[in-house]
Amino acid sequence: MKLWLFTRRAASVLAASAALCACAVVYGQTISVWQADVCDKIFPETPAGEETPIRFKAAGNEYESAQIGLRSDAALDSVKLEISSLTGVEQNGLVTAENLRIREVGTIHIEHNTPSADSIVTLKAPGDVPEILYDRSTFALPKDESRSAWITLFVPPGTPSGNYAGTLKIVAGDLVKEIPVELEVFPFQLSDKRSLYATNWWSPGNIAVQHKVDFLSEEYWAILEKYLQDMGEHYQNVLHVYWVPGDFVKASIREDGSWDVTFENLDRLLDLALKHHVLDRIELNHIGGIDRTDHVVSFRGVTVYDARKKENVSLGIDEWLPPVLKALCDHLRERDLFDRAMIHIADEPYQPDVDSWREASNKVRAIEPKLKQIDAIEAIHFEDCLDVWVPKLSHFDRWRSAFEARRDKGEFWYYICCHPFGETYPNRFIDLPGVRVRALHWLNYTEDLVGYLHWGYNYWQGDPFGPPARQWGPGDSHVVYPGDGGPLDSIRWEIERESVEDFEYLKLLEAKTSALKQEFAPEKTWFIEPKSRAMEIARRVLPSVTTSTLDVNVVNQARMDAVNEIKNLTGPVKLFVQTYPADGATVFVGPTLFEIYGVTTPGATVTINGDPVEVDKEGFFKSNPDLPVGENTLEFVATLDGKTAKTTRRFTVK
Repeated sequence: MKLWLFTRRAASVLAASAALCACAVVYGQTISVWQADVCDKIFPETPAGEETPIRFKAAGNEYESAQIGLRSDAALDSVKLEISSLTGVEQNGLVTAENLRIREVGTIHIEHNTPSADSIVTLKAPGDVPEILYDRSTFALPKDESRSAWITLFVPPGTPSGNYAGTLKIVAGDLVKEIPVELEVFPFQLSDKRSLYATNWWSPGNIAVQHKVDFLSEEYWAILEKYLQDMGEHYQNVLHVYWVPGDFVKASIREDGSWDVTFENLDRLLDLALKHHVLDRIELNHIGGIDRTDHVVSFRGVTVYDARKKENVSLGIDEWLPPVLKALCDHLRERDLFDRAMIHIADEPYQPDVDSWREASNKVRAIEPKLKQIDAIEAIHFEDCLDVWVPKLSHFDRWRSAFEARRDKGEFWYYICCHPFGETYPNRFIDLPGVRVRALHWLNYTEDLVGYLHWGYNYWQGDPFGPPARQWGPGDSHVVYPGDGGPLDSIRWEIERESVEDFEYLKLLEAKTSALKQEFAPEKTWFIEPKSRAMEIARRVLPSVTTSTLDVNVVNQARMDAVNEIKNLTGPVKLFVQTYPADGATVFVGPTLFEIYGVTTPGATVTINGDPVEVDKEGFFKSNPDLPVGENTLEFVATLDGKTAKTTRRFTVK
């Protein structure tokens, strides 16, 4: 949007012509406002984009973000953004302004780039990269430099579907300009119950240090709750819990030699995590680490008070682990949380470490046979030990056949960290294109991995706002920053939430397809595979683990195709189509290019590229159309009582 700035003196001169001209030009001062994709980064030299209304598209119970670019040919000390509530256009609905949040996008100075990613990084170091979302909606706008603001929308559950409208108000001195805001709410909503397990390890101590409060003080707990709320709002539903005796779990030995293990601080942590939906799983931290020289697990020791000796004593693993772990598991059972618990043995074992790791695993299994075990791994041979396998993404890809052969041995997640870096695999370093972050949980769907682990939620090194530590890819250690009494989100953290929601769309489509299959006799629905359409869509974003798209338009189109298919399975006219070959295939001209099978609402008519298809009384149809070289689209339309459902398949015909 072009906003024309003018002085108070000039305003009276222009008043007479206001009725004839909606915008006036004085001294040539303008400010441009445009919407950019959230995966794009806006730098000072970024030119102004196309001037359109600000648009959101979301389901109920979903967050959706918009990035707004601003640029002025005059320096402005204060530009303020305000957004109104959004009112239903054709239905009685309202999304109040409390569900809309505007934040200024700030930068982080990087002095090094992601290794081996020169051709895709968004800025060559050194330089400043858009990253931090500051909780303020008023900021300065330098002359002839672009800046950005971030708008986060939450569509409350139960919000009626349809179109909504509101305004974004921009105030710069005497100028006040309103820009249309449009929201489309889809006719379905996301469930509170997540289909993906997601964890980011966190540092409790870093929160105390950066916020300058005493660890476990009342001030600390109040701030900690805001971090847990932030985790929950970004769909982290697994919490890494520090349970080894010390801060959250207290342990001592009584005079009679029995153990006194108490959980006051742990319970307080768990209660807050439950409140903010961050406790679908409890991830108990490691009982040891691995000595990379000797390839043995080095167990944690603890210091506890021994009333028999009237002093603190240091204990080895065989002395403290059995009583403390048993007490913890009994306590979790009492709280009906034991089934959510998983314990780490030692981090990232690779082949030379596996024998020692398995011995340590057996030590825990002997104490609590039913306690699930989880670890981030860089090797293959963990049968009969691991319940939750978390291979590093590059190793999962590298040794895929071996992991696939062990699918029946446990649950499979993946993890990323400082590695894999480079141009091949998705990761979330600051300087990478945002679309690489967006791909993270499409990958969970395409590779059938039900969980995701990253080590770095808030492991700030030195000054959190200074250049990222050189030992890792930039930003590897954190996705939030310490703000005033709580966390400041990053662009990467917001995009990762969008990626989780994409995953939930695909899972919802899969569930609706499965439900459709159950409506009919098996001999009629042999062609309906619950994951088939969702996988066709997802493979456009991630053809393979090493070939995720760098084109955000591909992601956006895939998301909207998933939305359309969900509508087709839940709307007044149902339509499901399966093509052989699948959507996206390359087809060479010859006899019988396609076999088409589908089902629609009984009584509906169906056309393929405008040609009618015979539909039986139950709603099933089949066809084998051709496409000439140069045409690549099959459009299916089902119509009943004036209502329609549409879907498209795209091919390359040679």
